[in-house]
Amino acid sequence: MIGEAGLLGSAAAREMLDHGHEVHTLALPPLPPAGLLPPEMHVRLQNYLELSDDELRAEFDGCEGFVFAAGIDERVEGPPPIYDLFAK
Repeated sequence: MIGEAGLLGSAAAREMLDHGHEVHTLALPPLPPAGLLPPEMHVRLQNYLELSDDELRAEFDGCEGFVFAAGIDERVEGPPPIYDLFAK
């Protein structure tokens, strides 16, 4: 999963955990305060936009599914034309 620290992603992660799935995620720091994310989650602090396509594939190797729950992070600036960043 990418984006589990937000409102929709954290709810989706809890739902998957409640149904017996493992959840691995890439998340931008800072994480929400302790207790807001399920402790069973495997969280790696990493900006997915900084990873190559091959590195992203490696992150999710062995996973049975993928959830993209990240919104546009206003803290991240990209080079013009910005459309390439949004397409990634």
